Amino acid sequence: MENQDNLTHYYNFSILTIVLMIVLIPLQTILFILFPHPTTINEWFTLFNNSPIIGFIGFDVFYALSNILMVLFYISLFILIRDKINNLTIFAIILSLVSITIYFSSNRFIEMYTISEKYFKASTEMQRISLIAGGELLLSVYKGSSYFIYYVLSGVSLILLFTSFKRIDFFSKKTVRAGIISGILMLVPATVGIIGMAMSLLSLIPWIVTCLFLISDLNRNRNLER
Repeated sequence: MENQDNLTHYYNFSILTIVLMIVLIPLQTILFILFPHPTTINEWFTLFNNSPIIGFIGFDVFYALSNILMVLFYISLFILIRDKINNLTIFAIILSLVSITIYFSSNRFIEMYTISEKYFKASTEMQRISLIAGGELLLSVYKGSSYFIYYVLSGVSLILLFTSFKRIDFFSKKTVRAGIISGILMLVPATVGIIGMAMSLLSLIPWIVTCLFLISDLNRNRNLER
């Protein structure tokens, strides 16, 4: 009975993480439309100085939160299907966790906030020039190699993960298909011009559908466990 209660908690936790990820997607999109990204480092400094919250949001703090939720989801899901997983599932989850780790090495919203504070407190032009150079470096890292590698690895890991789910009766075929399609659309980073941005936005549709199917799978299996 105690073991069953623990499983129920993991089912509920998994569903909660997915729901939160779904909620963050339209929220990020709306905020991006309402508050477009600045185009220069001076505009970023001004944004962080005038409205730190909007600055953090613009610098993808919600996206970072989504990745944290993804890690929590993978952990809880692993516990639920640990008796059913195969080597490909384990490899895909590890690859995904590696990609998320790489992502956090690229996001520097705390550093950007700190530098913006120092910029407006700087007393000399030389200090301001130095801080602008530091901010430019943070921007280049923010959407640079680490982000590119993270994005591609995330797409590959999703394709592998949902391919491995074909062998696990825990998941429906529609969940597998939607997850693979989402992974394919994520193979081109959002930073790769118009094509990358278009594919990034398009990938959100099958990903939301995948999340809804995962909730359905979790609810179905939770009821079977009872």
